[in-house]
Amino acid sequence: MRESYHYQGTCPETGQMLSLERSEAAEAEARALMACLPDLAEGKMFGVLLTAEGPVLKAYSGQWLEHQDWAPPIFTPSPSLVPAQLDQLKAELMEASAHPAFSQLRQMQEAWQARVQSFEDQRRQARLRRAQQRQSGGGAELDLESQREGTRWRQMRAQRQSELAPLQAQVRALESRIVALKQKRKQLSRAYQQELHRELWMCLSAGQSWSLASLFPKGPPTGTGDCAAPKLLYQAAQSGLTPIAMAEFWWGPEQSGRQPGRFYSACAQRCQPLIGPLLSRARPLEILYQDEELLAVLKPAGVLTVPGRQNWNQDSLWQRLKARFPELRAVHRLDLETSGVCLFALTPECQRNLQRQFAERQVVKRYEAILTRDPRVDEGIIDQALGPDPLRPGCYLLDRTGKPSQTEFRRVCELRYEFRPRTGRSHQIRVHAAQALLSPILGDNLYGGGPGPLHLHARSLELDHRGSRLRLEAPNRF
Repeated sequence: MRESYHYQGTCPETGQMLSLERSEAAEAEARALMACLPDLAEGKMFGVLLTAEGPVLKAYSGQWLEHQDWAPPIFTPSPSLVPAQLDQLKAELMEASAHPAFSQLRQMQEAWQARVQSFEDQRRQARLRRAQQRQSGGGAELDLESQREGTRWRQMRAQRQSELAPLQAQVRALESRIVALKQKRKQLSRAYQQELHRELWMCLSAGQSWSLASLFPKGPPTGTGDCAAPKLLYQAAQSGLTPIAMAEFWWGPEQSGRQPGRFYSACAQRCQPLIGPLLSRARPLEILYQDEELLAVLKPAGVLTVPGRQNWNQDSLWQRLKARFPELRAVHRLDLETSGVCLFALTPECQRNLQRQFAERQVVKRYEAILTRDPRVDEGIIDQALGPDPLRPGCYLLDRTGKPSQTEFRRVCELRYEFRPRTGRSHQIRVHAAQALLSPILGDNLYGGGPGPLHLHARSLELDHRGSRLRLEAPNRF
């Protein structure tokens, strides 16, 4: 009986489950491809993608060959000397680690250990013999024999140290060199991975309403985007084709339980997080307001406001806008998962003015959210301080000793609420909803609202600009 399977993933923007079947037609195309493939020394995943427009795309994981009929890599790394340098460091490490001085020292130490053990056994027997002779009246001659053994022991230790010292010094130098080479390799590899991650997110999430940071909270694993499924879906999107079915199979020697010619699902670590986003349709960034000094855009959920601290989360709203607006300056931030009005200044004076207004609480902020349960109160003010959660880094909780935090709220309809934060603490609305109203925001997986997307939207901002009050609105999409 044929095993059915669907490639599934959540649309980062709408939360809708998107699905792509591994249909009989896709499997038939895959088997036709198997008939044309040569034997491989190393196994890999292959895949085919059927499209509504007609073309059948095919791809393979990793590297094997280059041909116009295959889906190309999502990105081609820029020319770099780093891979050659890493290979050279690897060769030097292998050479240093295999240096004969290590085995020579080990053999010499083992030989000396046996020699010392033999001498100590002899000394122990001699002491027992002398102890028995002393009981029978032996004296000065036995003391002289003991002194001669002590002299031989000191001479033996000196000889051992003299013979071992040159090799020990050589091994210490080699160990220091190995440590230095590993450190250099680590630094070089980290820098190279940072460059690869930068190029990956520039291609993969350019213009999308998501980023690698939203899909891989701890950073993308090595090789992300290099499997067959992401290549196929990315190629379809770039070509304006609509995917209708896909199938992946293993080809080559058996590996990790994978059998040649068998169909398999998307790998959980590197491919599965990309399925939903790559099946979704990109929307261009929407500019809400623009003049010579101020820019307001609709931030999509799943995109950072400014670059993060790690090499894999540099993709951000600021980064995407920087090419069009070279003088772009950040003013405030929205959480990664939060959508809505986001401000940027285009001049230093505007940036200082806006930051002052935020600091003095002159900016009126209104958010909309959908709660997971009815808090049984229609409106009010939450006045409860927040502090870091000691058990969950990056999260917060109600804490009397924390920073003062106030949030106004009112019911819009049913479980939809408007929140107006008077202060600007991290995760303020999310914590106040979950821990003060006892009703987490829908999709807030940090505070009990279940899996995303987070239903929290920065709907409007009011601020002073060019001598008048400016209200910026971003229509809600949930």
